[in-house]
Amino acid sequence: MPTSDEWTEWHLTPRGWKGGTEQTDYRRVDRTPPADRVLTSKYRLYLKSSNSMLDKSNEEIWRSPDSDTVEELLKLYGNPPEHL
Repeated sequence: MPTSDEWTEWHLTPRGWKGGTEQTDYRRVDRTPPADRVLTSKYRLYLKSSNSMLDKSNEEIWRSPDSDTVEELLKLYGNPPEHL
């Protein structure tokens, strides 16, 4: 069992990046993804043990088939946030 496994889903919309479901070591908050999202990414902080290095990752977990809109919004708003 890991010492810590926390993450936040980030949704790219025409209004920018919006926070979604998040998990901390002590609680989970579920949020419905925005209807107008074009991309969803999960930013994760994972600590396997107290002696290990903190692993930070940002993984794309959903993408709209409308690749032109996705690319346009990524140019406008940049990469997903790297914080919980």
